[in-house]
Amino acid sequence: MRNPFIIIAFIMMVILSGCTSSDIALPKIKNEDSVLYISHLKENAITALDLSTGSEEKVSLPIRFSAIVEIKSGIYVASVKEEESLYEINIKENKVSPYMDIDAGILELTYDHESGYLYTANGKTNHIQVIDVEKKEIMEEISVGEYPSKMVHHGQRLFVLAAGSGQVYVLDTSTHKMMNSFLVNERPEGLHFDGKNIWTGGHGATGEMNENVFAYDPETGKEVKSVTTGLMPIQISQVNKNSSIYVLSHGDHSLTKFNSDTYEVEKKINVGDNPSYMISDGTYLYVSSLDGDEILVLDQDSLDVLNKYSISNGPYLLFKGGEGE
Repeated sequence: MRNPFIIIAFIMMVILSGCTSSDIALPKIKNEDSVLYISHLKENAITALDLSTGSEEKVSLPIRFSAIVEIKSGIYVASVKEEESLYEINIKENKVSPYMDIDAGILELTYDHESGYLYTANGKTNHIQVIDVEKKEIMEEISVGEYPSKMVHHGQRLFVLAAGSGQVYVLDTSTHKMMNSFLVNERPEGLHFDGKNIWTGGHGATGEMNENVFAYDPETGKEVKSVTTGLMPIQISQVNKNSSIYVLSHGDHSLTKFNSDTYEVEKKINVGDNPSYMISDGTYLYVSSLDGDEILVLDQDSLDVLNKYSISNGPYLLFKGGEGE
């Protein structure tokens, strides 16, 4: 007969571990503020990079994330394009867990901290779904154009880029009704609202090579400005509402910074082979180089490269521990 005390001890260990059989453990690194998490595109894995020491730990996953968004401090929701599920990444408890069931095809996520609504963009069904994160329930579903791939939330507006049909949709987040939609440049990619205009970039018309980002008036849909930045701009962002605008371009492997008032280019640098994603923590920029297999850390003002870390197998999506932008 088995010792009952051993059995009880084992059960208590399982309970106290805080993990279920469906959870995936993340690496445990003591200094949360110094950890950059990296989701890979060329393998199913997450790497935890300790920026203070340069050490890294990788965990294999059965899935590959398509988008990640923070819903609470240290808690993220992630999508998998091919999966009928969303996942929760908890860097405080160092685990990845199933979050809720959803249709496959999710390309982008954004979260409204005031309302507690999570928005998903589904490239298969061409819908935006509104999810109450407390109830984990789909509240509404909104039809948009072909292949919605990017979203930006600002105030009571949600901007959606339907890349397949080359349109931007403007939704009222208080009613979830369509306010406006308009055509943008061909084969668009990247979406950013600067408080006045909505910006897109992209590859350009077939047979052409686009080097510009374009600003549109969200009320009229009229193009009001274009800025030459880099070949095939794919990400446009600001580190705060008054900062310069940063443009990541994977065609010429560049990062461009231009003034948000004058639109004058302030600096342009090379950032590795096929840069694909960028985040800021309020002081530094972090850029993933998909084909260069590296992460770059830059001063967000000077764009000086402060550090480089070799990360194999296509580093892609980034998210960071601690408090940041």
